Amino acid sequence: MNSTGSPSAATVGIYQFGQDNNYKNVRYINGTTPDQANIRADQKVSGPIPKGDGTLTFGTLLPATGDSSFLGAPQFAGVDLAIDEINKAGGVLGKDVKQLKGDSGDGSPNIAPSETDKLLRGGADVIIGAASSSVSLSVIDKITGAGVVQISAGNTSTAFDTYPDHGMYFRTAPSDVLQGQVMAQTISEDGHSNIAILARQDAYGEALAKNVRSFYEESGGKVVSYVLYDATAANYTAEVEKVKAQHPDAIVLISFDEAKKIVPELIKAGIGQNG
Repeated sequence: MNSTGSPSAATVGIYQFGQDNNYKNVRYINGTTPDQANIRADQKVSGPIPKGDGTLTFGTLLPATGDSSFLGAPQFAGVDLAIDEINKAGGVLGKDVKQLKGDSGDGSPNIAPSETDKLLRGGADVIIGAASSSVSLSVIDKITGAGVVQISAGNTSTAFDTYPDHGMYFRTAPSDVLQGQVMAQTISEDGHSNIAILARQDAYGEALAKNVRSFYEESGGKVVSYVLYDATAANYTAEVEKVKAQHPDAIVLISFDEAKKIVPELIKAGIGQNG
């Protein structure tokens, strides 16, 4: 963990999907992310410490609804398991820890702020979530401003690298600086020299796309098409046509569940399995 609450090193797994829709592991790549040289005052713990009630209460702000809800069940289960194990081991300060559940949604509509208010009113000492970088950015000031710790297992946006969180925000996923570097390295090693980047237009997609582009161009590659899309669009025909027109030899797709719409359109356009 670095000085601003993010992993300083991580291992990224590279998987390859076959035409039978099964995947296999290709390799693992270890990487590090640089620490911030100077920690600002607004990144350090400051202000009064909230008075607790003697019971450690975890709030969960995880996706029960929205386009990230397919990620929600295992995340809720992980918290349930951790709390169960803590309590079986005697709890904290001789008391069982408690859990309050909130739904982060996916930002459309943005229900996370009201769900966060509910968790704070309920006495949450720590809030786990959100999974989405964009959703976390919509509530981080509310959470950390209340003197409550926020921990995310999924936020990768570089916006958190230097965020003024008063030392109250942590994440267990590495910054997109690392992911972008690994992805660019993998593309180059695969022999591609002219790529297209097709990414969702939000804090996650834009940050990762920017880092992929930067590291890939540093390695001598060329990005011939750079397209950001609205994740709520009914279809992605126009975006796919923009990419196809530039004749890339590889496409970087940065998406969530909407990939189920985008990939068939890429194939229909002659890109991918049929290309």
